[in-house]
Amino acid sequence: MDTSEAVFRALLSITLTLAIILLALFPFQEPGSAGRVVSILALSIQAVIIVIAAAGLYFGWEPFKFLDGT
Repeated sequence: MDTSEAVFRALLSITLTLAIILLALFPFQEPGSAGRVVSILALSIQAVIIVIAAAGLYFGWEPFKFLDGT
C-alpha cells in the first residue's frame, strides 16, 4: 500500500466515524438552535471530505507519491 492510499483510508475512516457520531446526536438537538446549525455545517464539510477521500481511493489518485521515496 502506498502513502496516498494510506492517507485516504485513514481520512475516510476518521471522517466516517465522526460523521456517524454527529448523526447520532441530531435527535437530541432542537431544530433551529445554534448547535444544530453548527452540526449541519460540520456534517457538510465532512461529506465533502468523504467524497474526496472516496474518489481518491476509487480513481487511484496519488498526490503523496513524493513521500514513497521512489
